[in-house]
Amino acid sequence: MKTITKIVLLLALAGPALALPEVATMAEAVASAKEKNCNIFVDFTGTDWCTACIHLRNKIVNSPEFEKAFGDKFVLVPVDFPRTPELLAKITPEEMKEREALLYSYKIEGLPGVVLMDSRGLPFEVIYGTRRTPEDYMPLVQAGLDKLAARDAALKAADGKTGLARAAALDAALKVLPKVCRDKYASVIAEINKLDPDNTLGYKGYGDSTRDRIVQQEAFRELMTSFRGKNTPADLQACIKKLEEFLSNPDLVPEVRQEALRAMGDTYAFMQNIPAMIKAYEEAYKVAPESRAGQILKRNLDYYSRMMQQQ
Repeated sequence: MKTITKIVLLLALAGPALALPEVATMAEAVASAKEKNCNIFVDFTGTDWCTACIHLRNKIVNSPEFEKAFGDKFVLVPVDFPRTPELLAKITPEEMKEREALLYSYKIEGLPGVVLMDSRGLPFEVIYGTRRTPEDYMPLVQAGLDKLAARDAALKAADGKTGLARAAALDAALKVLPKVCRDKYASVIAEINKLDPDNTLGYKGYGDSTRDRIVQQEAFRELMTSFRGKNTPADLQACIKKLEEFLSNPDLVPEVRQEALRAMGDTYAFMQNIPAMIKAYEEAYKVAPESRAGQILKRNLDYYSRMMQQQ
């Protein structure tokens, strides 16, 4: 009886079985995915603090239902953003910088977030947040696999075509994918531009704008990191001034401008300057109303509008 009790206890402490084979790095994930002829499940997570991340892994990804549906279709690689000193000490500043750049490149503004990639490491879907049950979450993964199939079918349709007809077929393949995934297909974009010298499909400069966004996002992250943990009135005022200087750049891409304006609104919120906060949020929303950040801003603005009407 004691032996059975010990076995049960050990099984409980071991946690749920892993539904997907797991590796430590992207390089290992690509090698494993090629060997297994499967795809890659990139899990942006905070293993030691993010309750939603822990829920996603333990209650959804490691569930029997998920394993049955996708156990042979993915290899999992975690991209962890821990907070405890012991775990942070295992990550070099260069590694953390790479992880943050990857996170921002897919516009994942809060953990968890998942990027689905093919065996070459090319993304085809991004899933933001988690869901309550495996049944709620699994259709999102299946929708990603459907996009992958549609992408591959469109790429196959491009075979045998030349000139602008091939460029249009490649364009159709990219448009199946979420916008945040398309700019990772550098070789496809380069071929479209070569086949479409008159830029009828609008890809000229696409790669340049992507590089500009990455550089600007990095500069913005460094700016905000410099004010992390500084919450005195003088600190907040200095942050506003720095954000105003940053926003004075007329060449900021819309995503970065929206992010900076939202940060300004958040800073005004800390200062309890509600009119200035609302103005910054309104400006941020107008930059890109249809973006995910724009939709969040719209909900915030609606909330504050109702609050002010009730006063």
